[in-house]
Parts: sequence; structure tokens; C-alpha cells
Amino acid sequence: MRICFSSDQSFPPLGGEGVSTENFCVRLSQRNHRVTVLTSKAKNIPLVKEIRIYRFFTFHFPIAKNYLAFPAFKKIVSVLKKEKIEIIQINESSYLGWQSSKAARKLNIPVVIGFHSQVGNIFPFYAPFFVKKLIELWFSCFFRKGDLVIAPSHFAARLCQKYTDEPIQVVSNGIDLKRFNPGRVSSEDERRFRERYLLRDSSVLLYTGRLSYEKNLSYLLRIMQALSKKKKGIKLLIVGEGILKKDLEKKVEKTGMTEDVIIAGYLRGKDLLCAYLCADIFILSSFCELQSIATMEAMAMKTTVLVARNEGNAAQELVKEGINGYTFGLEDTGEVVDKIIRILSDKELKRTMKEESFKAIQEHNIEESISKLEKIYENLINQRIAGSV
Repeated sequence: MRICFSSDQSFPPLGGEGVSTENFCVRLSQRNHRVTVLTSKAKNIPLVKEIRIYRFFTFHFPIAKNYLAFPAFKKIVSVLKKEKIEIIQINESSYLGWQSSKAARKLNIPVVIGFHSQVGNIFPFYAPFFVKKLIELWFSCFFRKGDLVIAPSHFAARLCQKYTDEPIQVVSNGIDLKRFNPGRVSSEDERRFRERYLLRDSSVLLYTGRLSYEKNLSYLLRIMQALSKKKKGIKLLIVGEGILKKDLEKKVEKTGMTEDVIIAGYLRGKDLLCAYLCADIFILSSFCELQSIATMEAMAMKTTVLVARNEGNAAQELVKEGINGYTFGLEDTGEVVDKIIRILSDKELKRTMKEESFKAIQEHNIEESISKLEKIYENLINQRIAGSV
């Protein structure tokens, strides 16, 4: 098939949507599909073989560390014609996504829309009510422009029903279980990583992802403050970049936790695998998640998971309560602190939870997600052909 993806935040990937788009593009290309990508003009552009990438005039937002493309409609039409696109998946509800949708409809190309953003991902929870309503109105318009919507989780599918009457199918973002595999990290790799980040023999709580408002990272600092009064020898490792990095560093220094909270910045490759393997617990206190690729990566690396119970957090679906981890409330830190101590104080409980995480993540193998996508694309293309006869 000749498949096109529209995404402002991919190649290089920014956030979960960018990672998902890039993974799907690469995997589909490996299955001998012809893949084209419409995206932004970004910095540090990776060299990508076998995938045709078209970049458009872009606004760069350095504080938020993201990009938005503003292409001419005629240019999108020209690309879709040139590449003889049979189907397009639009993963950002942006100007690029809107123009891509219009161009596809003009050329009678089936449109799949990926649901990857909540209102809370776009504006902080304290944004004015009318701003949030405007975004929801935009979503209600945008998500009705496709033939089908793909959501990464059942939670996301239920949420998207607010914005569209079109069919919604659940396709997990998936995880590359060959890449995220504990066997790829040696004991020497782990030792060196612990030394570099001053973890040594400490128990490690880990967060990986964007350092942004909806991730509720200040709550992790509150957890560490509460833990320090009950149990020593625990460190929090924060991996990622984002708008709140400097603010977090200041808070860590102000609260006197510079030895217990390590902000490592963005890690990739073997270093990222080491971070997961060193962790006793992966902890996510987000307000908004439509699946959480980071949580799935942690599970693939045999890590116990703790996820906040929140009406906007789909990562709760990944937790089997008391089996591979726990959920926790955000009202106060007492519950989560007790659960952290319970896990760290019981070696057998921690071991079994790690193994259960690994078992549970097998159903999110990215190869299964790609197979589902192929069937969806084939059905829509065949329906369009049959309808035009």
C-alpha cells in the first residue's frame, strides 16, 4: 500500500504521538509498504531511508520545544498526487492535519485520524474555561472529518466519542519488544549507569517522559519529601526534557533534595534501557495520558508500575492492581508512599510484580498493532474502490 502519515511532531519525534507515528512508519516500511510523511521543518533532522519525508514552513516554539507546520493546501495536494497515496493517517489536530484532511477529501483518499491529544495536553489544567471549550469545539469539528478514528486505548476511545460519530477502533501504540528487552543490558552496563548518576545501591523510582504541566511532576517531589521521613536510601530519577526542566531543578534545590532527585535530561539507546532496568518502580502521576508509551516501555523492561488514579489518565488500564503494580490517588501522598514502601520492603512482591509487568505487556507487541493497521487500511481502500465503481 501507498500510505501517508501527517504529524507535526515526528522525525525527530516529540512526545508520545511523535514516537508512535515514527514507529508505525518504520514498521510499515519494513513490511514493504511505501510510506510518505508530512511534517515540520525541525532541528537535528535524522537520516531516514525508505521513507519519503516532506517538510513545510514551520513555527518553532523553543520554550515548549515543539513545532507546528503551516503548509499551503496546493502543496499537500501535489504531494499526495505525486506519491499516488492510497490512504492517509492524520495524527495531529493541527493546521497541517486540517490541510491534509482537506487535500485527501479533494482527491477521494480515505482518511484515518489518530486520537493522540486531550485538551489537557494542549493547555494546562488551570487554563480559562472558555479556552478549553474552544479546543473541544475544534476537536468536534476535526475528528468528524475522517472515515475512521484510531485510539491507542479503550479509555481514549471512550473519550473520543465526545467528539465524533465516526467509527472508532482501538490500536495500541505498541512496544518493540526486541528493542525494550532486559537482556540487552549487561550487569556492567547497569553498574556504570548507577555510578554515572550517583544511584549506587539506592532504591530507584523512575519517571520518563516530557517535563510538562500535565505530567504533574511537582507531585513526585512531594512524594520524595514524604518518603524521606519514613524510609531512607530512595532516589528519584527523572528522564526527559521539556518546558518545566528549569523550574524542576529550582524546586529540587530549594527543597534540599539535590542528592535524592536526579534530573538526567533526555536519554536514548542503551542509556534509556539502563534507566528502566535500574528502576525498582516506574511512577506516573500524570493528569492526562491516552495510553503512556513510557509505562509500556517500563513494563517491557520488567519494572513494577505505579500510576495515578485520575479521570484523564489511561495508563491505569496497564495496571493490574496488586499484580504488576498499584494505582494511587492524588488527594495526598499517604497512599502512594505506603505502596512504595510496601513494594521496596518485600523482595518477593517486587520480583513477582516485575515478572507480571513483562507478561502483561506482551499483548502490546508493536507487530500486532501493525497487523491491525494493515487490515484497517485495506478495508477502507477496498470500500473506497467499491464505492467509486
